[in-house]
Amino acid sequence: MTAGGEGSVTLASNALLAVGYPVAVAAGARLVPALRQRRHRRLATLEGAMGAIVAGHALAGRWPAVAVNAATLVGFALAWAVATRRP
Repeated sequence: MTAGGEGSVTLASNALLAVGYPVAVAAGARLVPALRQRRHRRLATLEGAMGAIVAGHALAGRWPAVAVNAATLVGFALAWAVATRRP
């Protein structure tokens, strides 16, 4: 248990997930054009949202969800690195 109590951890987890998922879906829906056009702001938004999702699941102790979403976060960054190397 944390200093804030179990309820505050649940509230923080739910808040992170409630913000992270809609933002990630909205940013991810246009991922291919963002990669082609090298839109840094869209990638930063997506990475931030994915970070919030990972943190939300970690606070709740849902480690399989942390692993899946963290792998997705890394995958987006790798896709960006590969796509931005093309001429």
